[in-house]
Amino acid sequence: MIILFAIILFFLFASLFGFYISIRPPKFISDINPKDLGFDYEEVSFVTKDGLTLRGWFIPAKTQKVKTIILLHGYPADKGNILPLLTFLNQKYNLLLFDFRYLGQSDGKYSTIGAKETEDLFAAIRYLRSRGIEEVGVWGFSLGGAVALMTAAQSPEIKAVVSESSYANLDLMARQLYNIPVLKYPLAYLISLWAKIFLGIDIKNISPEKSVQNITIPILIIHSSNDEVIPFSNALRLKQALKNNLRAEFWFQENLVHGELGDKYQKRIEDFFKKHL
Repeated sequence: MIILFAIILFFLFASLFGFYISIRPPKFISDINPKDLGFDYEEVSFVTKDGLTLRGWFIPAKTQKVKTIILLHGYPADKGNILPLLTFLNQKYNLLLFDFRYLGQSDGKYSTIGAKETEDLFAAIRYLRSRGIEEVGVWGFSLGGAVALMTAAQSPEIKAVVSESSYANLDLMARQLYNIPVLKYPLAYLISLWAKIFLGIDIKNISPEKSVQNITIPILIIHSSNDEVIPFSNALRLKQALKNNLRAEFWFQENLVHGELGDKYQKRIEDFFKKHL
């Protein structure tokens, strides 16, 4: 009886702890801004439908009347984390970067790892519309890539998406959080239960894989077979989900860790947006 009680306590504590640190990871705020890299920019903010103020940067291109690309960071990073990697896009496009809810300098008591972050991207698109910008491209990494895919299915303003190292569905990621044979299944179930109880979220519905099945806009999926954070199986699931999208492209590489850029990265991204945006 004592052993059974101890096992139950273990599962409850381990799953609650995993849930808590997932939605409230340590905050990371970069000490870099576009001016440090020689770019003019505006500090901007906009409000989500659930009342959170998100903070970001708008970096205008030097060329007038150009298109705009929204850049979405990963988890649990912030907008400054991706800035140095993507400034090359500013040669031809306006750039909008912002911090997802809770992360970086944005408001919020917790992250939902994609469940409500789609509302953050919708808020960014509404902000751009207020500036007269009606069509955008989106580049997203990891969490940002998942949010881009899920939002694109519901946002006609999004004309092209680059999604790098995205998960296929949040339920699958919950199981992969605990790399413990057999035990990972009850722990993942409990995390799903806590999400429903405390946040009102069914993580089975947080699924880029499902969202892209009927999407027809150009999409570029980037992933490494050696990704140690979001396994390559997620990319294969997304590829299968996009099988009917004739404008979907896939760039799968080897020997790169999560977030590492391979050879010809800049050219591949530039060529994709030049062709489709």
